[in-house]
Amino acid sequence: MLSTQEQDNIQLVWEGMGAILETKNEAKVEASFAEDFIQHNPWAKDGIAHVKEMLQFDFGYKAIRWIADGDLMVYHGYYTAPNPLGDYPLLCVDCWRIEDGQIKEHWDALAPMPEEYVHNATTGGGDGEKAVSEAHSKANKATVRRFLDHVLNRGRLDQIEVLVSSDYIYHHETDGELQGQTVLHDHIADKHGGRMLHDNKLLVASGDLVMAHSHYFGQNERVVFDWFRLDDNNKIAEHWSVEQPITPLEEVANAHPHF
Repeated sequence: MLSTQEQDNIQLVWEGMGAILETKNEAKVEASFAEDFIQHNPWAKDGIAHVKEMLQFDFGYKAIRWIADGDLMVYHGYYTAPNPLGDYPLLCVDCWRIEDGQIKEHWDALAPMPEEYVHNATTGGGDGEKAVSEAHSKANKATVRRFLDHVLNRGRLDQIEVLVSSDYIYHHETDGELQGQTVLHDHIADKHGGRMLHDNKLLVASGDLVMAHSHYFGQNERVVFDWFRLDDNNKIAEHWSVEQPITPLEEVANAHPHF
């Protein structure tokens, strides 16, 4: 079950984002964001001044599912178009760290795609505010950690049956709902030679959801936010992902992009 502070953190993010994209309320932005706000979006600068520049933007956002875990709040959804990256909606994950009652730090991934693809990539279940015990949430997180470490990094495809529900669904942006453990097995084995090397940076959980923020290596180096809904047996039942290529250092606007 979420703590009072975690519930407050959810509300703080809604108020801060609403002030930027809906009410255009600069005073509310100043109240919601720390003066020394830290930005990991590769195209954005640190500090509240850059946040205030976003008040001029004319697009909206829709959060589909979210997690509050300690001082972190993270949501999965999309931004409408047009936006600063073009004329397509942006599939997104945004992660916020709260400190002393203000939003202090931000990580994200943005993926431009047609509206119907965004729908495919965000549909499904998951409730980060669902009342579950602390033990159940820890068990969910342990399942995902083992999936990342053993299945992806070590190529232990035999662990899929142990960690993943037989009714597993992956929400693919172009192909829609891909169902069954074999989909996951074949994807890793056929497209990635049995392994998907990554460095997990952050793992957060609440309700029946777990989110993993990772650095994936290989031919297409990228930042990936994987979302998982787990069933009552702590097995992975649904899976979504948002990924973005790593921005070259000569093109970044801050000293700590992506991670």
